[in-house]
Amino acid sequence: MASSEIAKKWIVLMIAGCLLFSGTLFFANLGRRDLWNPDEPRYAQIAKEMTLCHAYGVPRLNETVYTQKPPLFFWMVVGSFKVFHTINEWTARFPVALSAVLCVLFVFLIGRQLFDPWTGVFSALLLATTSEFFWLAIRVNLDTVMTLFILISFYLIIRGLDEERRRNLWFRLAFLFAGIATVVKGPLGIVVPFLTLIVYLLIMREFKTLKRIPWISGFGIFALTLAVGLGPSCWMGGKAYTHELLFRQTLTRYLHGINHKAGALFYLYTYPESLLPWVLFLPAAILLIFRKIRDPQIRPALSLVLVWMVAPLVFLSFSGSKRQLYILPLIPAGCLLIGYYVSLLFRGERRFLAWFRVPVYGVGVLLVVAGIVLPFVPRIIQFRFPELTLRLVPFIGIAIFCMVTGLILCFLNGSKRIRSVLWVMILIFFGVYFSGSRWILPLFNTVKSPRALGTEIQKLVDEGVDLRTFMGLEHAGILFYTHLTRIGTIPPTPEGVAFFKTSPKAAVLLIRRQLKMFARLSHVPLRVLWKGRIGHRKFLILEPVTVKEGVP
Repeated sequence: MASSEIAKKWIVLMIAGCLLFSGTLFFANLGRRDLWNPDEPRYAQIAKEMTLCHAYGVPRLNETVYTQKPPLFFWMVVGSFKVFHTINEWTARFPVALSAVLCVLFVFLIGRQLFDPWTGVFSALLLATTSEFFWLAIRVNLDTVMTLFILISFYLIIRGLDEERRRNLWFRLAFLFAGIATVVKGPLGIVVPFLTLIVYLLIMREFKTLKRIPWISGFGIFALTLAVGLGPSCWMGGKAYTHELLFRQTLTRYLHGINHKAGALFYLYTYPESLLPWVLFLPAAILLIFRKIRDPQIRPALSLVLVWMVAPLVFLSFSGSKRQLYILPLIPAGCLLIGYYVSLLFRGERRFLAWFRVPVYGVGVLLVVAGIVLPFVPRIIQFRFPELTLRLVPFIGIAIFCMVTGLILCFLNGSKRIRSVLWVMILIFFGVYFSGSRWILPLFNTVKSPRALGTEIQKLVDEGVDLRTFMGLEHAGILFYTHLTRIGTIPPTPEGVAFFKTSPKAAVLLIRRQLKMFARLSHVPLRVLWKGRIGHRKFLILEPVTVKEGVP
């Protein structure tokens, strides 16, 4: 009895540690950076329009129905705006950061359920410090929220496999949360957990378990969840909205691709890239796992995680549209494999130790090299973006941190203090991500944020300027940093630009490469009111010279 109580206390401490670690990492600097194009301002603006216009049924952007994503995520952001009584970067990102913290928690629970608490702890901490997961945890995006509900579904599936008495309850709840994940983003919500389950049971020849799963009632719950989550919006949005959301953005995107097209091997190299920096230890983890998988006690858990990593990846590789963030729900599987290997090292396992120590030396050397190079980075960046003003102090501070910690890591690795090496590496990556998001990323707002453009547009509109955009230019970032919910659009026709000659205060926003086309259509002398860039795109605000100077 006493030992079980001690075990429970350790579990509580482990959970608290994971929550504190990830919460600090994701929340501490959540509002220090502007919303960056393209996705962040767009999604935040949709929620902002819902809030300001009190129109919550169908997502809208620039007061036009937005058909590419379901409404649930935007409702969550609206809820954040209302709970905190403000609309800004921090509140827009709050649901995502909270979902990321809960993802870390459920990876711990899954690791504990499949393996042991130490595997759960290391897998959770590795996930929090994985580059792709961290980056998406501090951005306004749907994928992190969808990943949370997929992980909940996975956890319930594992409970269903382990507990025969309550099997049906766990699996029905798994279908429920897979349905919520699908309502958040799309079919991956059901594909990732249940494709993994089916392939796993077939490989393990668990045909009786496969038959005992309540498929009919489970899919009924799944369908009901979709009906509740999507039905009202589809009814209010009409036939065109429903077709676009349910068919073109899912089936057509998967089979033929709409954008973001890439080759069949795209995920073969982007998945390891998403596991950086911990992918360095994946080869050692796989070697150990293939030795351990012969053990009948550990084989089911290892097989399930391997299938989770591979089967959905193969499914996604056949998709016509590919993006690195689509594989976010598969990153926890890789972290669980590496976390299992790391936990064995922590507890004294010495097989394949060289496969661990050599990459650690590599990490240490890279940190020292990074410390040497970082002070020169501002000058290199300013060659590409001369309008950027980068202070040298943050780069020097992080450079010193990298050099010192890199040397400490090499020393500990040389003295074979494996436990110390593990904790120091985790703390190093925590420090790099924390300091980078606090002092480095905000420096790039000048070229990544639409704030300056939004501020200029708001000033012109307040002065009574009739401002419009040319050829359906993206409105999201522009609108979020104004008090507007709509900006008019000019089609590329002589009739469309006629307002430029008739309006007493006309101005147009366009991309620089569109300047010749617009000048040819408008047939009036033009003057630049404002120019700037967001990322690689250069923007201009133009006015007709005749309006301001009285030229006949």
